[in-house]
Amino acid sequence: MSADVIIVGAGSAGCAIAERLSRDGTRNVTIVEAGPTDNHLFIRMPAGVAKAIGSKQFNWHFETTPQVHMNGRRLTTPRGKTLGGSSSINALVYIRGNAWDYDNWAAMGCPGWAYEDVLPYFKEVEDNELGAGPYHGSGGPLYVSNPESGNAAYEAFIQAGVELGYPRNDDLNGADQTGFGPFQLNIKNGRRWSAADAFLKPAYGRKNLTVRTDVHVLGIEFEGRRATGVTVSGTNGVETLSAGAVVLSAGSIGTPHLLMLSGVGPADHLGEHGIDVVADRAEVGQNLHDHLEVKVKHRMTKPLSLWSHAKFPNYLLTGAKYVLGGHGAGRQQGLEAGAFLTLDPSEPACDTQLHFINALAFDGATAEDRGHGFAIDTTQTRPESRGALTLASADPKTYPLIDPNYLAAEKDRVAMREGLKMLRELCKQPALADITGEELLPGKDKVTDADLDTHVRATAESIYHPVGTARMGTDADAVVNSDTMAVNGVERLFVADASVMPQLVSGNTNAPSVMIGCKGADLIARVLN
Repeated sequence: MSADVIIVGAGSAGCAIAERLSRDGTRNVTIVEAGPTDNHLFIRMPAGVAKAIGSKQFNWHFETTPQVHMNGRRLTTPRGKTLGGSSSINALVYIRGNAWDYDNWAAMGCPGWAYEDVLPYFKEVEDNELGAGPYHGSGGPLYVSNPESGNAAYEAFIQAGVELGYPRNDDLNGADQTGFGPFQLNIKNGRRWSAADAFLKPAYGRKNLTVRTDVHVLGIEFEGRRATGVTVSGTNGVETLSAGAVVLSAGSIGTPHLLMLSGVGPADHLGEHGIDVVADRAEVGQNLHDHLEVKVKHRMTKPLSLWSHAKFPNYLLTGAKYVLGGHGAGRQQGLEAGAFLTLDPSEPACDTQLHFINALAFDGATAEDRGHGFAIDTTQTRPESRGALTLASADPKTYPLIDPNYLAAEKDRVAMREGLKMLRELCKQPALADITGEELLPGKDKVTDADLDTHVRATAESIYHPVGTARMGTDADAVVNSDTMAVNGVERLFVADASVMPQLVSGNTNAPSVMIGCKGADLIARVLN
């Protein structure tokens, strides 16, 4: 088969690209996804988030190499493997990031990506319960809702932040990111609203759009330096799909992996694996960085957590209520409030994000995580540590080596430690102290800086926001040209996903990935036209 454009990866960006490039009917567009369709209860039901992430069916289940600065631990790196990609297995939090993040992208050499440039895309796609205004849109395909549970634990968290001296902020995507407030969510009528729901499925009826699932892309085909299609493995066996252009939206793991497998990457590294070099691009796979989080956990003195609904046999009733009528706690994902703060006064924008989790863990798998309790994580929004993604093998089905090099920078270690200290002060404030019981983590015996550093190394985890491995810019070393989304050094090959971010945004990465897909599609269309 052949197409005008083949899009690799039906994730947060890929779904938006497919809808946008097929919109006017002039191009035959094919989008291929390695995973299955997304028609599953664990994806649809917000409370099923832990099951969706844990599924072998919908998650690639990547993990890092042993982390030198974290006791040699391997950390999990979930990535969605279904229609909607990671937007089908994430915690449904809708956060754009700070305006400063995008202005900084422009200052780093990505003109056209400042906040004033990207805000119209965020607004255009939104159908926001807050309504249309200077910072939000209404009537778009991506539904953005307010939390509905009314659970008092979230309000206690927000009020404790106010008592600690921070502002209350009821719109963390508005004029100012600073403060404690409710998270907005990608939930519509009690159902997950993924990028596939927002962009891909409404376009299914278009004759010029083909959607293929369970198709693993093995490599990009080239004639000289011109991309001509992809080789895939699926139910039809191994086949080559021809195209006038190829767009990679396989994410910060899949995109650089495919580039290197196909001969676009550091020449010496490709040579080590016997891969013929199409274009020597030293930065492919470099600049890998991610958000790291570490938690405090407390027992809860009041039965406000989701444990009542999650424990056996109650979870059977929770599921039944949801399946039969769309009612009950199945509509919740346990993560309805958070905060953005600046703990280091020298930082230009919020340097810390908090997530309040109304359970000791999403799954309650261990004895310690059973019973009523809550967890709060602290995340450094703009880590300095940088790692790399490299090949383990030239075999396309062998996972790459993922080394974010967490906590390599001293500033990152200090930020995590100071975040823990602040969380402990937060839990002492009257509003939260009223429901706060025994501290389970870090534990009351962990009091010194050295103790907290040890706790971070031993327990911190990824919050699943890897970016940067195909950095965009206008400089000669950039992997992707930020004016066109074209991969430098080759022709008719484009990238639009989180891998192009030159630096992490201050917040969750799903909404920015959708924006990159929308804006990227427009830039790609100009080249194709």
